Amino acid sequence: MKLNFKPKQFYLEVSTMSTQDFLATCLDSVRSKSFYPAYQKAFRIIQADTNALKEIVFRLRYEIYCVDNDMEQTSGASTSAMEKDAFDDNSLHYLLYHKMTDEPVGTVRVVMPRTDRPLSSFPLQFVCDHPLLHMPDRVHRFCEVSRLCMTRDFRRRPGDGRVLPSYNEQDQAVRMNADGTTVFIRRVIPFAPLGLLRAAFEGALDNGLTDCVCVMDPDQLYALQRIGLSYRVLGPRLDIGGQQQPIIFNIKHALDNMILQNPPCWEIVSDRGRLHIKANELDQNQWQDQIFDQQCMDMIFERLTTPPPRV
Repeated sequence: MKLNFKPKQFYLEVSTMSTQDFLATCLDSVRSKSFYPAYQKAFRIIQADTNALKEIVFRLRYEIYCVDNDMEQTSGASTSAMEKDAFDDNSLHYLLYHKMTDEPVGTVRVVMPRTDRPLSSFPLQFVCDHPLLHMPDRVHRFCEVSRLCMTRDFRRRPGDGRVLPSYNEQDQAVRMNADGTTVFIRRVIPFAPLGLLRAAFEGALDNGLTDCVCVMDPDQLYALQRIGLSYRVLGPRLDIGGQQQPIIFNIKHALDNMILQNPPCWEIVSDRGRLHIKANELDQNQWQDQIFDQQCMDMIFERLTTPPPRV
């Protein structure tokens, strides 16, 4: 058997492949480093903590849910052009602004647990019968992330959802060179709602909460998987203005997984690690509280205050 081995050709092929791999690595590095500055340049996030800002939130939600989708029709929404409900008073609200136009383009709210009525804290408790949502000693550790949505200007691509854009980092042709080759670019911002997730995470962490529940369109679960956000489903899908999947996720675990699966998106959601550090600290404190519970602390106190036996 005779081998047809051509050293020069072999060297050329290996050299070409190595160069391509090297260039691909360089491009990935550039994309990763440019993602955070590009997002910061395009968007800003503010907390809607005044009546005027909350009115902007409610009008934006009316446009997205009632006008675009005819989904949420709360009492008085059609006359006031504002979409709001009984849970808004016990919620944190955030707005995402597009810097180029200085227009609000997205919003999210974080519904806090109620100490006086824990089993009526969240909208999800009224439509989902999962036991986890109906245990008073567990509910006070949760918050609900809801009304996560963006305007139609950010939902024009094929595959975009009813209230959120899809995750998309596909290369797109932008021009043809004279020699017939095509130049491709990759979307700098593959998922615009990342800033809203960051705001929701920060609102929860500032209130000592790391576990979040929410309902999502099944198509949007794919986007969560692409950015690396890990979650668990809470039972079957619900018919709430269309099929919706209830889920639960832990912020620390979500960020732990995100930094491995999608570092550029992690950089946006965690604000370059700032929220990840906060989540780790909170998780550590909660672990200590669980280990050194009241019964354990009472035993320690008794041991310290009881005189040693005489020998």
